[in-house]
Amino acid sequence: MIDQKLDLILVELKEIKAVQASQGEQLNSQSKQLNSQSEQLNSQSEQLNSQNKQLSNHHQHFKEINKQLKEIRGKLNEHDQEFKEIRGQLQSHNEQLNSHGEHIQQLIHIVAATNTKVEELTDHMNQVREDISVLKTNQQTVLQTQQEHEKLLERLSIRSVSHEADIAELRRAK
Repeated sequence: MIDQKLDLILVELKEIKAVQASQGEQLNSQSKQLNSQSEQLNSQSEQLNSQNKQLSNHHQHFKEINKQLKEIRGKLNEHDQEFKEIRGQLQSHNEQLNSHGEHIQQLIHIVAATNTKVEELTDHMNQVREDISVLKTNQQTVLQTQQEHEKLLERLSIRSVSHEADIAELRRAK
């Protein structure tokens, strides 16, 4: 019966270990996704920096054109339209960056929760190991006591047979 309980405990430990391995793989996968998103964010940041430099150059150029020629105001309106489009793209990029930031925060919370669960499972496994050790010690003690009882019962049985023989002999002698 104790062996069955120990077997059940070992099966549970194996299942816990399998769950931990699965969670470890999930953490690795999530980490890879975070790295990929980080690279995308860096790329987008570089693009935004490049576009910001272009905007600065255009703005300076517009000032010079405005000072030199009033006739070019029509072209400035066209450039203003381009700026609006670029601002829309920048806004879109900002929204994407915000969305990525939110996803990263969610992933951080998921990783923290997973780490907490892993710690709990580790603590539980350690407790189960301690319990198994105590059970093994108790089993050995019970087996040892059982052997001593069997020896004692054997001696008592021999004495009983001897006493019955003595009683039978005394009855015959009477």
